[in-house]
Amino acid sequence: MSAPRPDDAQPTTVSPVPALERVQRVTWPKVALTALSALMLCAAFPPFDLGPIAWFGLIPLFFALTQVRPVGGLALGLIFGMVFMGLYASFMLEYGFIAWFASVAFEALFFGVFGLAAAMCNRTAHPALRALATAGAWTLVEMLRGGIGGLGFTIGDLGYTQHDQIPMLQAASMIGHFGIGFFIAAINAAVAQAGLAVAPGVLVRPRMHPRQFATLAARTGLACYVIVLLVFIWGALVMRRPEDTTVEPIEIAAVQAALGDGEGTSADRAEEAFATYEALSQAIPDGVDVIVWPETALPVALNVVPEYAERVGALAVEKSAWLITGAFEFRENRVYNTLFVFSPEGELTDTYQKAILVPFGESVPWADRFPWLRKFALRNVDFSPGPGHKVFDLGGVKAGPLICFEALFPNAVRTNTQLGAQFILIGTSDAWAAGTNEIEQHSVTAPLRAVEARRYIVRAATWGRSQIIAPDGEVLSDVPVAKAGVAWHEVRPRTELSAYNQWGDMPLQVFCGALLWVGLLGLPRRRPGDEDDADGNGQPREGSA
Repeated sequence: MSAPRPDDAQPTTVSPVPALERVQRVTWPKVALTALSALMLCAAFPPFDLGPIAWFGLIPLFFALTQVRPVGGLALGLIFGMVFMGLYASFMLEYGFIAWFASVAFEALFFGVFGLAAAMCNRTAHPALRALATAGAWTLVEMLRGGIGGLGFTIGDLGYTQHDQIPMLQAASMIGHFGIGFFIAAINAAVAQAGLAVAPGVLVRPRMHPRQFATLAARTGLACYVIVLLVFIWGALVMRRPEDTTVEPIEIAAVQAALGDGEGTSADRAEEAFATYEALSQAIPDGVDVIVWPETALPVALNVVPEYAERVGALAVEKSAWLITGAFEFRENRVYNTLFVFSPEGELTDTYQKAILVPFGESVPWADRFPWLRKFALRNVDFSPGPGHKVFDLGGVKAGPLICFEALFPNAVRTNTQLGAQFILIGTSDAWAAGTNEIEQHSVTAPLRAVEARRYIVRAATWGRSQIIAPDGEVLSDVPVAKAGVAWHEVRPRTELSAYNQWGDMPLQVFCGALLWVGLLGLPRRRPGDEDDADGNGQPREGSA
């Protein structure tokens, strides 16, 4: 019996490979992955405060971004931003739905830019470069979001999720909180690439042999974890270094009265405010060198209401301490948000007018050019910015004052230390946010500022949290949210500048910019044998059209 000829063989049915355009569409599963990442990242911040989730919470988003074109990346980034910021910034609902939606939509634009850039980085085949370029894009967008002048914010940055991971925080003394965010983004991106290498189904995969890509992706993920582990170990060793005990310490107390309402303490309650702060200050043991009251603790203009200025000065004399309080200041038809300094002799020796104002909360950006913007102001008060940052001389010890919103920006603290500040003093009024998550979300930024500057931070808040924080980020004394009380501790003035305070964000910006640039230009060249549009599993590969 003769063997069958090839012409007699039965035809084989081959399932068609879906077109690349179809695989790269924004589909509901990709939207679901994006929303899942937004929910997990929210859980890493207060009120849940599950910081470790940040180390894997972005994996679904980063994985989804490997499966879309740049326009699809823009769409997924916007969706992520709306869900994440919509939940994170829910405190803005205190001012109504329109204010909440406008702020969330504005912040979502930055995440959209990230999604666009991350999807463009899919052109390169090497998983390490893809992961690092994605992390670089995330970090650059965080820097952009916090550095656009009057509309800048750093709330929601990845680095803040690690505020209580003290060994990890030590890296901020060199690379700032943006650098810690880069590590977190890199871990998530590396694991997403490893997942892409082994995930089943029809996926867009790099133009590289599947086994080679899987190997490189696994090595990339492992390398990222090893680097982060080494940074953590280094931080733990840094924490063990003894503090310079040759510097004479001072005792500082931060007073929290838990007073106020949605607009802060009104002027007709000034007597109640003074009486409360006075009683809490009277309870502070003798020997405290500096007493700090919060921003607008006294809702009057101290420079035009001498009665309260005299009473504050008298209390400073009685306690034989420097007393710093927040209040209003009226000068030349302008109103300032000011910190006033009273000496142990009761004299008003210095003031600091808030330089960085809350957009639409304390001032309306570009209102002189576009008057119609004033209708979107969240409050009736229109403050004027002060002339700039400065330091207080408290009997030979120099304090760098900041007011509320200013403490969100590393460069504000950096400027103070370069002016000679030996510790950082923050006065904040969060009465408008009483009962919301904003108070905790705001307070977790302070440990990062302490480590970045390697300075003690004294934070006096209206509702919370009033804290004294060590240069390594450890909270030494704390008054819980919505409780009246006093935080006090020994503080040692410091003069050395951290690496971060010397160099700022520029080295990290250059590094992340280089990673992103290479990632965007990483389109592999065609080689003989690469003409087919499928990998060894018959699945679409990037670069095929």
